[in-house]
Amino acid sequence: MKVAVVLGCAVALAATAVQARADDLTFRMGTYVWLPSVEGPLGLESDRPTPVVGDGNILDNLQFFGFGVAELSGDRFGALVDFAYVDIGFGHDVELPPQIPLEPDLSTKAMVGTVSAYYRVVDGENWDVDLTGGIRGFWLETDFTLSAPNTTLIDAGGDTNWIDGVIGARARGQYGRWGLTGQIDSGWGSDTSSWQGQALVEYDLSNRWRLMGGYRYLHLENDKRRVDVDLDLKGPLFGFTYRF
Repeated sequence: MKVAVVLGCAVALAATAVQARADDLTFRMGTYVWLPSVEGPLGLESDRPTPVVGDGNILDNLQFFGFGVAELSGDRFGALVDFAYVDIGFGHDVELPPQIPLEPDLSTKAMVGTVSAYYRVVDGENWDVDLTGGIRGFWLETDFTLSAPNTTLIDAGGDTNWIDGVIGARARGQYGRWGLTGQIDSGWGSDTSSWQGQALVEYDLSNRWRLMGGYRYLHLENDKRRVDVDLDLKGPLFGFTYRF
């Protein structure tokens, strides 16, 4: 199934949340910027060499991006949506054997979307703890060329998509206008896996606007069929949300 299923669920959640009028429901939506480094092999066809990115900084190679987050919360139950899309053009960050006069060109488009529900198991005065469960979808498209002087040695491409079931936990503390959030989850599928951790510091500018900043780490693997994906994405993020 394609990641469009995940995004379709996100649109459905957003439409439902906007229409919600009950006093015990809160809906937040916002955007953020995530600037991770990327490291690991990107999947191509099995009869082609797989390019490996050696700690490529997304900020130096970013061509287009889009990030969004939404949360619908009630008394103890709620729903979370998170999606990220990036278009990255790597060049010299591709690892090659030393002293070989070759010019790599690697372009990658990737989308990650997560839809999950949560149940609050601890509802404290300052701290809450939630158990989360849902699905996370991935879509990855890679184009790779390797050129020598006056000739192209490799011109290859590949794309793959998959969905993992995800379980995890989230803890959030609130002290006046300041908030702290920690979240971790793990996902599994058929020959695929992923796990994610993030820590955020939040500040409420008003009862509607909230700023956030922190750090996220995402690891994803796919050994299915003809592809080899084993990526680590880690780096800072910052953004804001608005409560309707």
